[in-house]
This record gives sequence, structure tokens and C-alpha cells, in this order.
Amino acid sequence: MGVYNSPRERIAARLGDLRGTGSFSVRRSAPTDDLHLEVRGVGPVQLPLSPAQARRLCEVARPARYGRGELTLLNPEVRNTYEIPRSRVRIDKRRWNRTLRPMLDRLGTDLGLAPGARLDAELHSMLVYAPGQFFVSHQDSEKADDMVATLVVTLPGAFKGGSLLIHHGGETLTYRSTKRMLSFVAFYADCRHEIRPVRSGHRVVLTYNLLLRGEPDVSTSSDSVDALAAELRAHFATPPDPRWRDEATRPPNRLVYLLDHEYTQRGLSWHRLKGDDAGRAATLRAAAERVDCEVVLALAEIQETWDAIPPDSPGHWYDDDDDDDDSWFDDTDLDQLALGDLLDSSLELVHCVGRSGEPADPIVAHVANDEVCATTPSAQLTPYAAEYEGYMGNYGNTMDRWYRRAAIVLWPAEHTFVVHAQASAAWALRRLHERIKEGDQATARTLAETLIPFWHNTVRGDESARLATAALRVASGLDDAPLATMLVRPLRLETLTPREMPALAELADHYGQLWTANLLDTWFSARRSSTVELAEWIESLPPLCEALTATSQPTARGLLAWAWAWLDGAFTQACGLPAPSRREEELGRLVAPLRAFLAAAVETQDRDLVQTAVAALCGEHSDTLLPTLVQVLRMAQASATTHARSAAGLAAIASHCRIRLRERLTQPPRAADDWSITAPDGCGCDICVKLAAFLADPAKRLLEWPLAEAGRAHVQQRIDRAELPVRHQTRRVGRPYTLVLTKTDELFDRETRSRRRRQDDLDWLDTQLKMARGKRPAW
Repeated sequence: MGVYNSPRERIAARLGDLRGTGSFSVRRSAPTDDLHLEVRGVGPVQLPLSPAQARRLCEVARPARYGRGELTLLNPEVRNTYEIPRSRVRIDKRRWNRTLRPMLDRLGTDLGLAPGARLDAELHSMLVYAPGQFFVSHQDSEKADDMVATLVVTLPGAFKGGSLLIHHGGETLTYRSTKRMLSFVAFYADCRHEIRPVRSGHRVVLTYNLLLRGEPDVSTSSDSVDALAAELRAHFATPPDPRWRDEATRPPNRLVYLLDHEYTQRGLSWHRLKGDDAGRAATLRAAAERVDCEVVLALAEIQETWDAIPPDSPGHWYDDDDDDDDSWFDDTDLDQLALGDLLDSSLELVHCVGRSGEPADPIVAHVANDEVCATTPSAQLTPYAAEYEGYMGNYGNTMDRWYRRAAIVLWPAEHTFVVHAQASAAWALRRLHERIKEGDQATARTLAETLIPFWHNTVRGDESARLATAALRVASGLDDAPLATMLVRPLRLETLTPREMPALAELADHYGQLWTANLLDTWFSARRSSTVELAEWIESLPPLCEALTATSQPTARGLLAWAWAWLDGAFTQACGLPAPSRREEELGRLVAPLRAFLAAAVETQDRDLVQTAVAALCGEHSDTLLPTLVQVLRMAQASATTHARSAAGLAAIASHCRIRLRERLTQPPRAADDWSITAPDGCGCDICVKLAAFLADPAKRLLEWPLAEAGRAHVQQRIDRAELPVRHQTRRVGRPYTLVLTKTDELFDRETRSRRRRQDDLDWLDTQLKMARGKRPAW
């Protein structure tokens, strides 16, 4: 074994030395005596195959399709061959098994199957390749969970070309048929393979799915297990080299060893590992047991980014008519690009299988490079996708390559809780809850302490909504205030619903109001929701506070205090918007949340908070808020009792609105010659001062203003931003051009609409007062 710098490199090297006797692709031949087959529409097929009979097979065949993901496609540029479905093919199985059954046993041994495992063959189809037909490089899909390989039986006949090429791990094996014997070629299903164009004659084959039966008994060497166990101990005790100076590193939590073959999710199983993967996996599992490590089998998605060097001149493949080399060149083949340095790589685990074959508990998907090793680097394998980025000036000439590989993932048993908890907060909470139910609070606290470094990052986004109740209850059961805070701090307050209120009340009762107040402050300061989400959550406050008040009124009041703080800020911000349409839109969004807040305040009987809110709403921005407040009153009138409206401060708001509306309506309408406009806040520059003077002048409707381009843009921006009833045009004559400002009739139209709306609102309020009929007024 060579010199390696790290334990994981030595692990990969030692596993690489464990090579079995099998190969990824094998070939044998046999006489044709036992193969008696008929094809419907053709009759018995005589071997060796005659040209006339081959042409008749083409007549009853159909163009072959191929699979791409979930699709079945027909494209002669990818697959150009004829297919005869197995329903039309009849084989004398009793006679054929005299050859096929022993052949499968020999092929299984050649492929490296362990004792106890055997292959069964399931006919898939008959294929006929006429002159010029081919199949580009591809992989076979696994058509059954226990399919591990493909068998191609080539019938003897007179044809040239049509070589079968099988690729794996940077190696290519080429197979040609014989004219008198049956040719059996078996290869693992994940191997890429292709059929080169047939130059003359017809290539006819039977294709079989090879299914794995039995339980392989993979032997391991005690010396190899001992050596690997020592390297595993070293790996989990050795911090990786720091990437930056003074960076503190910690020993890795796990090891991910990449296997050589690809597997699908349905076919991933310990006893169906292919070739050398089986022996290496068995040895690594035995070593893991020696050092008390947990182990799972996983699928890995890998992406690598490389420097890519285009060839100086295109290469050329050629056909030699004197031999059977069917090599050909496709100048769009990305494999012709030379790879330079590896710039970046990432690995994600997408599916895991436990020791017994059951789906494993979750583990963190993204894996650090210093936790990964492989005997065969991914660059030596064929990627399932690749993308080249040419030179773009300051980046480019890079190749992205994507691979799918199986992996064995190990970690020390003492890290099991951390490994799974990092991947799934829900899993961690279930395990903690189980410990608490068993009365083992000490262990639950010890496990909870291991969450501290990563818990905040594990509970993120909308996941907190699913975890809220469990987190609140576990936090209460821990009976440890700091750990409880750590556990529930990442929850998003805005995701809490009435369903979580009993658990929140229980938590508040357990740790006290000071602890709860600090928790609410933490949640409020860390809120991460949008304005729309917060507004919608405040609309849910009445049932939420109703559920919470019965058991923890102070907590409910704390939630309301925060809700008002947010509403107060939202109203102030909306009132400060210069554009009337935008201001009205934002205030309209706050109607329902404000109504909900006031209704919730009735549930908590927090009169002080109600008085504070009413004072603010009827204070500095009261004129701007008048339409909004009347909308709140209209909404409340349809749903709340007189007492509830009074308790919610709505009577005071209604009285304020009536007084302010009457005051505004007693002011005389705008005179027909009054063109004054209230200027929006400006920056104080000379241009803004002159604009404000023009706007405020009641007699001046037109301003012709020679102004440079920057000044014109500044004025136009001020007018448009505030949606002023002023038209601006540029007269492009002379230097500088002249900005022409004209006050429009929209000024009077707005005044009329505003006055009519105030009158409608006042009439409605007066009607509500009259409807009280001598009782205590609704408003």
C-alpha cells in the first residue's frame, strides 16, 4: 500500500486491495443444439441464421423504443433497431434450460457472485439490427427490484460490425459474435454499453434480465477487518486539516465510502451489491462492528466542477474496412475535453437503507469533503450528465459533471443521536419525548445538550410549524429552563395556531412569566416572516388568545402587546407613504388585523393596551386613518355585540371619527379658482423649494421652467412619487429645455370624491347611533 496522508485515504486504499475474481462484464459461448425457438409470423428459426430468415424477422418486428427516466421514447438517432416482443417469441424451455441453467451459474461465478447467490434469467425481447442500425451508449433500467445484470445472447449468423462495447470504471470491453456458436455476454445493469453500427448482414440477439436469487455469503479476511478497524478509529479521532489559518477543526462525525457501481432506489440492498462492492461492503461492515459504529447503505448524488481544456484540434475516429473496429467520433462528445483541476465538488445523500434492509432513520444529506473517500474517483466513471461552460471573459472553460453512486455511511454509535438529529428535528423531538415518557429526564437532558451547536439551523423555515407542539411539550418535560429556551427559540411565532396554545400555556406555567416574557421577546426580535404573513397571523389572534387566556392570561397579553407594537409601526409606515394609492392599499391590508387585535384584546381584558392603541389611532395620523378606522367599525358592527365593541375601544374610535368627519365637512369646499396643492416633503434643495412654492400658489396653474436634465428628472420624480395632480411635459427648444408643469382638474375631482366619502361615513355612523333607539349607543 502506498503512502497516504489521512485515515480515510488509507481506508479507500485498503478496500481497493479487496478485489474479487469477478468482472463487471463476462462472456462465454455454447453450441446451438438446445435452443429451439419460433417467432410468430416467421416460424421456427434455424441457426446459424440465414439472410432470408433475418429479413423475415425484420418484417414482423417494430422499431425499438428506449427509456429515459419515466418516459419511453422513439428516436432512431439514439436507438435504431428492430424489436420483437417476447409475446411473439416461443422457446422450448425444457431443452433450452439444459444450456441456459449451467451457463447462468458459470456467468454468476465470472461476475463475482458470492456463494449462496445465483442468477435467474427472464426473457425481455428479441432484437434485430439491420445494416446501418445501432444503439448509442446507455444504461439499462432495472425492471425489477432484484434485477442486477443483463444477459445478451447473440445468435450466430453472417454479419459485420455490430460490436457490443461495455464501459465501467474507465475500462471498456468489446465483444464480437461468432458465426457458429451462441455468444453469452453478461454485465451489471449499471454499466454503460452501446452497439456500434452493423455494416452488413443482420445481428439478432435475445436479451434477458438477470435476477439475483438467494442470500450471498460474502467472506471477509480477519486481517483486513482488523486493519480497517484501526483506520476507522483513527478517522474518528483525527481532526481534518484546517482550510484557513487559525481555524479550529473537530474530528469528523461520519465516514462516507463510495462504491463503484450505480444502484437505483428500488434496487439498493446489502445482498444485491455488485462485483467488488459486495466484498468491500462486507469487510467495512465487519470493521464497523469492531469499533462500535452504526452503518447504513445510501445513494449519493455527486456534482463536480472541473477546469476543462478544449482540444486544440478535433480528433478523428475512422473505420477500417479490413477489421471489425467500429469506432466512430462524435464531435459534440464532451468526453473529448481534457479535465484540469477539480474546482469544486458536492455530495448529497438521497436515500438510506439500514442493516436489515429497512429504510434507515434520516441522516444529514450534505456531506463535507473531509468525510468522503472512494477507491475509484468519480472522475474515472461516466457521469450521467455533463455541462460545459465556455470561456466568458472572467470565468468559464469549466465542466460540471453529475454522478449517481452508492455509498456506505458509518459513524460512532455514541454519535447516533446527533447524526439523526442534525438531519431531522422531528426525529430528535420524538426520541426526547420517548425518554421523558419513560421517566428518564437525565438522559433526555444529556441528549438535548448535544443539540446546542446545530439546533437553530436544523429547525428552520416552515418546518417549525410542524414541530411547534412537540417542541413546546418536550421543552416543558425537560424541566430545565436553559435547555427549554434552546429548544423552542428557533420556532417562528407566526406559525403558532390555537392548537399549540395549551402546550405554550403549560410551558409558561412550568417556567414562570419572566421566562415566558423573555421567550416572547426572543421570538419577536427574531421574526422572519413577511408583512403579509404577519398580518394574516394577527388576524388569527382572537381564537388564539381565547385558547391561551383560560390557562395563561399573562402570556396572551404578551402576544397582544407584541401584535400592537407591530401594528403601530405598520400604521406609521403606511401613513408616511407619499403615493395616495399605495398608502390606501397598505392601510386597507391592516383593517382586518386591527379588527382582530381589538377583538383579541376583549378576550384578555387588557384595558390598558386597548387605551394605548385607541390613543395612537386617534392621534398624530388620525385624519389619514379615518377611512381605515371606519372600515374597522363597519367590520365590527356586523360581528360583535355592543358590549364587545365598547370593550374593544370601538365606541371611543367611533366618537372620534364622528367628531373629525364633522370638522372636515364643515370646512368650505375648495373654491373654483383655488389651485393650491400641499407639497410633499422634499429634500430642501432650491428646486424643491421652487416646486413647493408653485404648488402652494392658489392662483398659479402653469409653470414654464427652464431646467437641465437632472433637475427635470428630480421634479418629475417628486410629482410621480406623490401622485400629484400635475402634468409634466418637456419642451425641447433652446438650452436648457423647458419643463412645463400644469395643475390638472383631477385636483378638484379628488376633493369631491374625498368629501363624498366623508359624508357617507358620517351618515353611516349617525345611522348606527339612531338604531340604538335609546339604548346605550353602539358607538
